[in-house]
Amino acid sequence: MSIPASNGKVVLITGINGYIGSKIGLDALNQGYSIRGTSRSVASTHALLAGPFAPYSDRIEIFEVPDITAPKAFDAAVKGVHGIFHVASPVNFALNTWDTVVVPAIGGTNTLLTSALEQAGSQLEAVVITSSVAALWNRGSPEGYVTTEADENTWAVEAAKNVDADGIPEAQRGGIMYAASKAAALRAVQEFRDTRKPPFSIITIHPSIVIGPPVLVPSSPSKLNETLKPLYSIFAGLTGVLPTRYGSGATIDVRDVSRVHLWAYENHTIANGEKYIASSGIGPNQGIADILRAQYPERKNIPIGDPETGYLFKKDANGRIVEISHVPGTSRISGQKAVEATGKEWIGFPQSILDTAKALESLNGED
Repeated sequence: MSIPASNGKVVLITGINGYIGSKIGLDALNQGYSIRGTSRSVASTHALLAGPFAPYSDRIEIFEVPDITAPKAFDAAVKGVHGIFHVASPVNFALNTWDTVVVPAIGGTNTLLTSALEQAGSQLEAVVITSSVAALWNRGSPEGYVTTEADENTWAVEAAKNVDADGIPEAQRGGIMYAASKAAALRAVQEFRDTRKPPFSIITIHPSIVIGPPVLVPSSPSKLNETLKPLYSIFAGLTGVLPTRYGSGATIDVRDVSRVHLWAYENHTIANGEKYIASSGIGPNQGIADILRAQYPERKNIPIGDPETGYLFKKDANGRIVEISHVPGTSRISGQKAVEATGKEWIGFPQSILDTAKALESLNGED
């Protein structure tokens, strides 16, 4: 393959070996950047470095950051960089306590921003932070409500603080803690920007549920990230019942998430202080099953559910679903601001499902 010429800039991606971080890293390399990545363990990046990143080995540095909340944890990694993508934050719904989810999200954000301000240098142009629609979306909104960047999550932090007093079941706590972590981290970003007044731009990106082909397919289904596990369970027939919707129910392709992050950095002057939702629209599990059954008729164990219900769709001449949208009057997440800013539409949900399934075909269906 042809390696693009260096553009002379270095960007840092925290959580480089993660689902989103690895995609941002690969896209940045493909666009001529040199990259630095942080990970809790250098060993966890070996497969990435030996695989998709291998052609760019002379443009990559990895920094081990075992604890992102530790003071000065990012000091060495930020020195001399032109841009920072702060992606590292817990996304594990098995973690369900304030100390394991919310504290690292707040602490990691403050630690990263402090290092950026005090150690990076005057060449630093922007810090782009991966947040989530969970930082904006409010459960209990009236039916038909459209969530935009103007919204703010007002329930999750208090709910997370009171899970014991409220008797919240263990199975529900992970989602509450995740939403609280994103809401609290966003507040930390806003407070830092208002009080410290950094000379660099700060932009937050708010993806909905992220799907799409991973840069590196793991060795087993159990190692898939949290947002691909439900999709894979449908594809592999690991469940006879379609999973219930979680969170907002909206989805976005990881390729679009990466694209918007890089756009925000490269257009940081106009994006400074802005929030951008990355969401292509609803991603119903029933739609996942319907699309996959049509594409893989030989897989008889893909759950059937109640075909083609709960969403609107368009089909091509071959009768395959090529577009999915919400039923009028139902609540939804709007990603229109980012579409207008970047001048590019999102990858469609059906295409994202098919591309993801293709990438995961090599997995054996065992947990």
